[in-house]
Amino acid sequence: MYDVIVVGAGIIGSWTAYHLALQKYNVLLLDQFSLPHSRGSSQGHARLTKRSHRKHYCSELIPEAMRHWASLERVSGTELVLHTGHLTIAEKESTGELISRMKHYMDQNGVRYTSYAGHEIGANFLGMDFDDNFSAYFEDNGAVLKADKCLQTIWKEFLDLGGTILDEEKVLAIKPINENNVTAETNKGVYSSKSVVLACGPWIAEVMRDLDVQVPAQAATVKVHYWKIRDSYSRRAKYDFPFMVYMSGYHVYSTPDYEYPGMVKVCYHHRVSADPDARDRRPSDKHNELAAKRFAVLKNLVAKHLSYLEPEPTITETFLQTMTPDSDFILDYHPLHKNIILGAGFSGHGFGPAPTIGKILANLATSQQQDYDLRPFSLNRKYKQPRL
Repeated sequence: MYDVIVVGAGIIGSWTAYHLALQKYNVLLLDQFSLPHSRGSSQGHARLTKRSHRKHYCSELIPEAMRHWASLERVSGTELVLHTGHLTIAEKESTGELISRMKHYMDQNGVRYTSYAGHEIGANFLGMDFDDNFSAYFEDNGAVLKADKCLQTIWKEFLDLGGTILDEEKVLAIKPINENNVTAETNKGVYSSKSVVLACGPWIAEVMRDLDVQVPAQAATVKVHYWKIRDSYSRRAKYDFPFMVYMSGYHVYSTPDYEYPGMVKVCYHHRVSADPDARDRRPSDKHNELAAKRFAVLKNLVAKHLSYLEPEPTITETFLQTMTPDSDFILDYHPLHKNIILGAGFSGHGFGPAPTIGKILANLATSQQQDYDLRPFSLNRKYKQPRL
């Protein structure tokens, strides 16, 4: 009998298990694949985090998360965070109102940033070319997380605290016995606990199949592209460049030269619904046509505004995400069984605040008081399509 079983050893499940182990709970962390792996949403070398966000309740999770990331660095003696800063560039006509809202929220909360007119961007950030149809702001607080090292570090610290990790164990059924007992049946055995946290990413619907609840979370793939830095710009200091978000009726983001030497990740945030067990299956012709149009937009953006990059990507990879209709997380109890907790639908922005999310889920699993209003993350909320 464990105190808590956590299903899914991605970044959300791992932080949940770690917080519980810090509080001396007896915790089992299960994952269906051999660890480490590249099958889930936490794969890869880098993730982004910053304070500004279009939704204030998501932004409010970041300060505590950054404290936990710093604490994990100190405890482990491992560098996990690259403090690069963050640059947001927006086309005024299509996105100016959103930028004004985000700046207003940062002003209210004392978040430092520097504003730039469009023509000032290139003067301050080498190899960028924008005119005054655009505006920008730079946040000192933006950072790149070394994603793979974050996972490996938190697994080690969790084990050092006495936690148990079992990989290659696929959960076949979650069975509530009573309010103090729930079992997890896997391909290798049956485990009992007082409560269970389901942080199983794109497989959440499959795991919840027999629990009489429909979770509005859809697995999706997103293509990421890496573009080589032109030789004339290659002598810049490593990491001496912020990560960037560009908004112009659509959303593009980039990371600095870290994941692949001499390359920058620049991606159009275009998602295609997918089967998580067959993520590379060929999409429909309609999706392929749309993807081609959006890739053409991305290439045009690089050619027109990012002159420090070569015009064609060198590497393209596929990543999984789990989307909700409104792009907000689900952090809630099962409606009928309070010892089954759901952490789902992190929609491409769960890695940065994962330490705070993990603490929330750990508190739900142990009936502790919460520090945050969880109504925006309710399973039964009214879901609305997000606006840019």
